[in-house]
Amino acid sequence: MTHIVDIGGAQWFGWAMVLIVGLPILLLVLSEVHLRLARRGSALASPVNRLRLWLLPGVALLVLLTQVGHLSADNNGVRIVATVVGVLAVSIALGALNALLFGNAVRGSWRERLPGIFIDLARLVLVVAGAAFVASMVWGFDVGGLWATLGVGSIVIGLALQNAIGSVVSGLLLLFEQPFRLGDTLDVAGVRGRVVEMNWRSTHLDTGSGVQVIPNASLAAASFTNDSRPTRAHDHTLSLAFGPTDPPHEVVETVTATAAALPSLRPGTVATVRATGGGAYDVTLPLATASEADAASSTLRTRLWYAARRAGLTLDGVAAEPRPTADVEEALRSVSTTLELTDEEIEALAPQCRVNTFGAGEPIVRPGRVPTAYGFVASGVVEVTAPSDSSGDGAVVVARLDRGQVVTAEALQREAGTLTATAVTLTEVLELPLAVVDQLVLAKHGVARRLSAVAETRRAPEGQRA
Repeated sequence: MTHIVDIGGAQWFGWAMVLIVGLPILLLVLSEVHLRLARRGSALASPVNRLRLWLLPGVALLVLLTQVGHLSADNNGVRIVATVVGVLAVSIALGALNALLFGNAVRGSWRERLPGIFIDLARLVLVVAGAAFVASMVWGFDVGGLWATLGVGSIVIGLALQNAIGSVVSGLLLLFEQPFRLGDTLDVAGVRGRVVEMNWRSTHLDTGSGVQVIPNASLAAASFTNDSRPTRAHDHTLSLAFGPTDPPHEVVETVTATAAALPSLRPGTVATVRATGGGAYDVTLPLATASEADAASSTLRTRLWYAARRAGLTLDGVAAEPRPTADVEEALRSVSTTLELTDEEIEALAPQCRVNTFGAGEPIVRPGRVPTAYGFVASGVVEVTAPSDSSGDGAVVVARLDRGQVVTAEALQREAGTLTATAVTLTEVLELPLAVVDQLVLAKHGVARRLSAVAETRRAPEGQRA
């Protein structure tokens, strides 16, 4: 008599069909999900890929052994497979959690600022807890004693290393809070410098004369100033010392004009100069940020050294000295061809002319002003620029001048200049009185033609300038 076996009624048949039909479908779905996540650059792509390649086949193998093969849960082979599946599940879950929380952290949020060591420590704790759970569920281990031992050991280690751990925790909290970043300028108890390195133990400041290493515990316990993150614009005040006999109005005019050309001033503002008596003056510079104070002060003092000597003022107790006549004659010889000067004329003109020095970055000619003298480049390089549009924002280079070329071409017609001439390097400018130039133009037609050609070229619209 033939016995017909009811395969469909067998318990293992249902699980076998789930594996045969369901596993390929799940693998196809996860493959498509992984491909889409990888194309978007999502951090979830890696956990999904591990789920597809490792965890899902491991779960299928475990089901095959226990439900189809009818192996007991106490079987060592089943326990090994269950352990691997449990470890993989914990690892993938932690990876997915990390991707969801920190994979696309918004810049400036707490997730972006959280130090990596915090994440690693949390991951380690969760991995240990997951491993203990797997060991308890699969192998039947009693992990209660292990947790108690770890707790007591942590207390003992914490008490023994409380100072060192306190410094580490302070550093980690600073890294998390981020009151400063690399490149910021800090003032810590009189030590001022730029942050060049940050770690969990200390912060390194470049003070200009070396690197100051400050423990993070000291930073966390003390107050400090971050000059790179002001909450409002900064007005920086510095003191200058001129000669007591220098006319105050000339000092104020010279300092104000020099400060006006500083690149760090806030747009639409001007420096203010206040006489405090005895040749002392306080200068207030309206800056965009406090971190620009040192650079602005240094630039102003450097340029004032030249400006004070051009104006005949005494700065820091040093009076201006007249240039030797030989220097003026040498400068006149550099333009003798343009002005058709003879040796006798050079000697006669030298006492009436002067050579002024301009520091790099100083404006020699400003737009809107009528030049009081006719200038030639005696040495150095000068850049002539014009506004790039009607609003005056930006500039286009019109010409670069070197030795013997004209700086103040518009002086011939007594017109207010529209161009800006700036010293690119340390530059000396030969200045001739306008009356002298007028006489040369009337007496020598070649001089008139040359100087007029330069003036016309500078007045030409953009695109037509030579």
